[in-house]
Amino acid sequence: MIFVGLKRSLLNRVFGGVAGGIGDYLGISGWWVRAAFFAILLTNFSFGVLLYILLWFLIPGQTAADTPAIPLPDEAPQPRYTRPEGVLMIGFLAMLIGVVILAETTGVLLAAGGDLLPPGMLVVISIVVLLKHLRGVA
Repeated sequence: MIFVGLKRSLLNRVFGGVAGGIGDYLGISGWWVRAAFFAILLTNFSFGVLLYILLWFLIPGQTAADTPAIPLPDEAPQPRYTRPEGVLMIGFLAMLIGVVILAETTGVLLAAGGDLLPPGMLVVISIVVLLKHLRGVA
């Protein structure tokens, strides 16, 4: 049984390994996560890009020591299991994204001068990076 920690993938990556790492953690194909990011990009491009960048900064990168061993041709691969907390995380993120898209389409995140979502995401990213740096993680 293989349980993988949440890390950006070295092997299953297209851009930064975020979708591959999330897929490895949840026990699903990284292409499902990429499809979800693509759906977010279609509905709200700036939110999808900022979310990906935020996850790129927050999720640590996978090292060569973290990669699972490749089975020999005569060995059966070890089964992978979906974590229950991973399924809960998918549900929570889906609700959060739905609320943000709903708030964006109803005009809750609109100000007199324009859209508040991209600057709000930049503020959240900067606060997270600052807190990580203050804790000595960055």
